[in-house]
Amino acid sequence: MVRHDYYQTDAQLCLTLYAKGQQRESVHVLLDGTKLLVQLTDGSELHFALYAPVLDEVSVNVLSTKVEITLQKATGGKWPALEGRGESAPLPTAAPSAEPSSTAPRPRSKWDALQVEDEAPMGADAELNAFFKKLYADADDDTRRAMVKSFQESNGTALSTNWAEVSQKKTETRAPAGMVAKKYEA
Repeated sequence: MVRHDYYQTDAQLCLTLYAKGQQRESVHVLLDGTKLLVQLTDGSELHFALYAPVLDEVSVNVLSTKVEITLQKATGGKWPALEGRGESAPLPTAAPSAEPSSTAPRPRSKWDALQVEDEAPMGADAELNAFFKKLYADADDDTRRAMVKSFQESNGTALSTNWAEVSQKKTETRAPAGMVAKKYEA
């Protein structure tokens, strides 16, 4: 099945068929009121029961990756869909319309299932995280400044609450016992 898409103005309808390698002389378009038949190079046929009648004026542009068919509408105005009115169903071989709609709901994404929680993560570190949050929240400005400066300068290996000590010198990185601290090289 050939994927298709379309766009329209009040006077024209441009139908795009995504079919590679078509030969201009082998692509045929036949119109009969609201019925459109497109024959492609490989012998396949696409049938469309258009929403409203079109004129016999047809422009076909065959490119390497697609075929563009421009039709002139018999009566002006926008169509709500490419195919079929409410009382007539589209032909069974026609693909569904791919017209984007501003009123359609946003498609679901795997990111919709993601739930972000403000609470501490569950597990062994939950109590420790709660302790540090409370320590920081209850601290005065000098203590908070000391905590931030010591943690950043030590690359997360030290935490001090003594601003008098931390403000005087840089806090060195202290690797845990049995480990060696290495500098990141970009």
